[in-house]
Amino acid sequence: MVRFSNDSITITNSWVSETPTIYLVSEKRRAACIVEEENLDSLRKAVEELAATMRLGPPGDVEFSLPKGPFKYQPVTGAYDDKVSQAEDELIDAVEAGVNAARTEGAARASGVVTAQTKERYVLTSEGAEGSDRNTEIAMTIRAFVDDDSSGQGIALATNLGNFSPEEAGRTAGRIAKLAVNPQRGEPGKYQVVFGPSILANLLDRVGDSVSAYAVDLGLSFFQGMLKQRVASEAFTLHDDARLGHSPGSSSLDDEAYPTQENCLIRNGILEMYLQSSYTAAKQKASLTGSASFEAGIGGMTPSAHNILLDPGDKSLDDLLDRAHDGLYITNNWYTRFQNYRTSDFSTIIRDGVFRIVNGKLAHPVKGLRLSDNMLRILRSIKALSKERHWIKWWEVRTPTLTPYAQADGVGITTANK
Repeated sequence: MVRFSNDSITITNSWVSETPTIYLVSEKRRAACIVEEENLDSLRKAVEELAATMRLGPPGDVEFSLPKGPFKYQPVTGAYDDKVSQAEDELIDAVEAGVNAARTEGAARASGVVTAQTKERYVLTSEGAEGSDRNTEIAMTIRAFVDDDSSGQGIALATNLGNFSPEEAGRTAGRIAKLAVNPQRGEPGKYQVVFGPSILANLLDRVGDSVSAYAVDLGLSFFQGMLKQRVASEAFTLHDDARLGHSPGSSSLDDEAYPTQENCLIRNGILEMYLQSSYTAAKQKASLTGSASFEAGIGGMTPSAHNILLDPGDKSLDDLLDRAHDGLYITNNWYTRFQNYRTSDFSTIIRDGVFRIVNGKLAHPVKGLRLSDNMLRILRSIKALSKERHWIKWWEVRTPTLTPYAQADGVGITTANK
């Protein structure tokens, strides 16, 4: 990891961690933990303590077992680059390239972080399944500034050094920051909106959370009870694809050692499926989706997305601005919070460059706004998507997301509190 602030590197660090995990299933009960001491005695002790805890607790409401192996696992193309683990010099070069690109576009300074990681995973189950995989990821998040009121963010994400472009991230951040100089105070109202990839990825990440059968089971999904119903516009088709080559979240097996697959979550606006683990699949009488992800604090396994992919449209960004005609172009956000998960009412702070659209063209920048709306309403209001797509992942977007630009109607905008 390399962090930089005001064009200068401030921190470099590297580390190696090993994380043994245990997941027990027996007689409708389940328990899990992470073992901090990496030795056989600690593993045995953890198993004994988990088993004792399970015997004391009440049984769950469904009988289930882990997937019965053995399975054959197909490697994912381009998921691993052995050069990434030795990429310390390349990370420093990436900082210089990103900062220089931002300054070339008009930024006065830039800050951010570049990370490179190698992950190796091995899964063994008592049901005869055994497998391993490894993947790499290199990522940059850069924010460029012209002054305190004008900023822009750029992101670069890849599984290998050859596809990693810190220059593109820097240019994007610098270009947005330069356009955002001298913003006017924005006005609340209902707007035709063009969403940039960063903010749209944030919304899609929340959609990925809500399509998990575990969230449905807990009553924390705005898709509860909506299978085979319309949840978005016809322009909207969303996938979770763990098999996509050269993609940051891809893997050959999930954390229950079940083979991964491509899952079409929403097709032309119709909710097709929920993501499942062995527990939720048994409870909902559904098929496994290769989505189990270890979470020790909530009973062991939850289904979650690997790579979220929104199908592209046939428009350019200029086409979308023209369609919006009189509205807002929003590039980024942070602190998305739901007032009600079940109904999908939420708000989020609009961050970095946001611009008025007048007569289909970018006009002046604005500031001081929040997006306050309903997620289902926004999904149904998306009318057009761009051909161009970008990979997004940063601390506000946990799941790697490949997303276009989008144009949506009647989006609720409020003014942020000072």
